[in-house]
Amino acid sequence: MSRLSKWIRLPVAAATALSVAVCWAAFPERGARIVVPFSPGASTDIVARLLAERFTALWNQPVIVENRVGAGGIIGADFVAKSAPDGYTMLMGSEAISLLPSVQDLPFDWRTDLKRVSLAATVPILLVATAKRNDIGSLAELVRVAKANQGKLNYGTPGKATVQHLATELFARSVGIELTHVPFKGAGPALTDLIAGHIDIMFGAEPSAKGHVNAGRLKALAVLSSRRLAGMPNVPTAAEAGYPFEEFFWFGLMVPGKTPPEVVQQISSAAVRVLKEPELRKRMTDSGLTAVGNSPEEFESFFRGQFEKWAKTVGSMKIKLQ
Repeated sequence: MSRLSKWIRLPVAAATALSVAVCWAAFPERGARIVVPFSPGASTDIVARLLAERFTALWNQPVIVENRVGAGGIIGADFVAKSAPDGYTMLMGSEAISLLPSVQDLPFDWRTDLKRVSLAATVPILLVATAKRNDIGSLAELVRVAKANQGKLNYGTPGKATVQHLATELFARSVGIELTHVPFKGAGPALTDLIAGHIDIMFGAEPSAKGHVNAGRLKALAVLSSRRLAGMPNVPTAAEAGYPFEEFFWFGLMVPGKTPPEVVQQISSAAVRVLKEPELRKRMTDSGLTAVGNSPEEFESFFRGQFEKWAKTVGSMKIKLQ
């Protein structure tokens, strides 16, 4: 290469790099979407819609929520993993993404095909029962009835090998009862059947269950956390009921793995900003959610810890989907 051609190429390369930087600095230039891999009305969906609303206001661009349901969250996650890595397609991920690699082969590599952006919120698991059963009004009554009828009470989940499935089985083992698992295609359908009395109990969350509890369609037996929920102060913790057991759900933004770091950081910064807003934090608190908002590195560390926890649990329970 001649010295002349070398100096001609350098400004071109520099201009290209500058153009790319300016492009990312302008993100977002159009509407975006947050994919929810579960049905509308589920806690994951609620968190996604709260963030979409605030992103729309912050970016002055429409941010919509798109539900792509199926396979315990795999369909939606796979769609995002294989979408254009430009930041305009985000995933509202949950603990399912950290759990599923331990129970089955995925159509994407969770390590490289999805990039963690920011942990959005956490919520304790709430144990609820159908109001159709008059003999189950507390956690103690549930345990008593279940022990007298081993394997006859059933519980619903969004599917096999979901957090609800594993957490319920771990809880049942810890209190010495046997329950029958009834998997559904999403938390919404399971909740509908619980209200109708077709199933007996379910591990859910305050955002999706509170309205039904207040209306008398469901009974809240216990919250699986160290303290009571501010929005449901009359519901005892499992420990207060004599059965110490804690578990929670989490929700976080992810994007395709090859999304440029600059875009990932901009989305993360936006998430941290809106999750600090007093109004949004109050809306989350009123729904039983705890707003988080952190860096991609912090979320990645948290995610790895969750993966290791569930891998150990799945190994001890010997659960495999294939």
